[in-house]
Amino acid sequence: MSEVKEQRTILLVSSSPQFRADVRQALAGSGYRIGEASTQSEALASLEREPTHVVFLDLEKMPSTEMDLVSYIKTSTPQTEVVVAASMHELDDATKALKNGASFYLIKPLQLSGLKTVFQKLSRKLERAQEYVVLEQQILADLMAGSPSMQKVLKLALKIAPTTSTVLVSGESGTGKEFFARIIHRMSGRQDGQFVATNCGAIPDSLFESELFGHKKGSFTSADADRPGLVEEAHLGTLFLDEVGELTAPAQVKLLRFLQERTFRRIGENTVRSVNVRIIAATNKDLWQLVKDGRFREDLFYRLQVFNLLLPPLRDRRETIPNLIRLFVHRMNEVLGKQVNRISKGAEVVLANYNYPGNVRELENIVEHAMVLSDGIEITEKDLPDQVFRNRLLLAGPKDASVMSEIMPLTEVEKEHIKQALAILQFNYTETAKKLGVSRSTLWRKIKEYAIETPGDKGVAKA
Repeated sequence: MSEVKEQRTILLVSSSPQFRADVRQALAGSGYRIGEASTQSEALASLEREPTHVVFLDLEKMPSTEMDLVSYIKTSTPQTEVVVAASMHELDDATKALKNGASFYLIKPLQLSGLKTVFQKLSRKLERAQEYVVLEQQILADLMAGSPSMQKVLKLALKIAPTTSTVLVSGESGTGKEFFARIIHRMSGRQDGQFVATNCGAIPDSLFESELFGHKKGSFTSADADRPGLVEEAHLGTLFLDEVGELTAPAQVKLLRFLQERTFRRIGENTVRSVNVRIIAATNKDLWQLVKDGRFREDLFYRLQVFNLLLPPLRDRRETIPNLIRLFVHRMNEVLGKQVNRISKGAEVVLANYNYPGNVRELENIVEHAMVLSDGIEITEKDLPDQVFRNRLLLAGPKDASVMSEIMPLTEVEKEHIKQALAILQFNYTETAKKLGVSRSTLWRKIKEYAIETPGDKGVAKA
């Protein structure tokens, strides 16, 4: 840890050489590398040159006509911590700095003990944040193991997370779009801010502006109090707009204006407000097709799709199913008060061969269903819901497309496989079902479905 700590950088921003000298002396031996800037312009140049972990900003004599440096820092590099120093008559400015993302403010003249305590707290916070990111990245890598398509998505998500860029997450319903949006939020410098999620398709068009930007008391009939909108709630955090393809044309215009200007007015107010919020949108529709059909604004499409994460359906990334099951079992054990720690081979086979039209969300629901019905520490086939047994195959199809013309339909392959297994095991149905990794009832259903000849029932199992 000490090696990491020595690489951290503090930038002192103050027009007073004496203030910078006093702080530098107070922090000597703290393990930080200390840089200095006497003006906001110098500070901006330093921030662009190299990563900075902490900015210590002296508010005194800083021209109020210049940009808000705290807002700029937290917008451009959200992971950078900001501490401000203020005199008693600058407390309003210090409070504003806290609202805009500063972690602490100190009253001048500075107390040496207070200064050291603040930077010790920041040091521990930075260490915990780094350890958390490393741990979660490893967990996510393990979760996506064996699936090149998902590892590619995860790699891109982790790369864009520290930025402030807008992201569009697309994919079928249930593929985990909000899950990945939360990954981006947690891996960014905004993890201490709120992750605010809303479903655009569930907001009536007449209420969209009020929901997003808030309203003033009395601005319309039911406005009985001032109410901030979602963008203010997500200040210094992330606003997740799910099903953005459902927005009506008027709502698209309002969202576009906010994305362009990053300012807004509450309904019934003339005050222009600004927030520091990252937008992540999601859709299960082809937005570009909606653009071509004239149902989605092209300029809004490009504003949203700075980066696009396309999540493949679960049926195209079956390699992740075992790890997802383990994750859901772990979660549900805590929620349901269970102690399930394994899943039978037969149940594994069933789940591996199901098509999952509802994707990851459906898999999670299936695991919850099974754990509620499970009587012990193991999930078995009898605990699984009926839909996983419908239209599933016992065998997977070949992956080599070049030989497709030389093979029989998969249902025929399955039928022959069952027939051979029955013959080898002398029509011992219990043993055959066990060897095939299915339940006895599933085997009987397949025998009837394929009209496979059996020793009993006059030679043929009738459908």
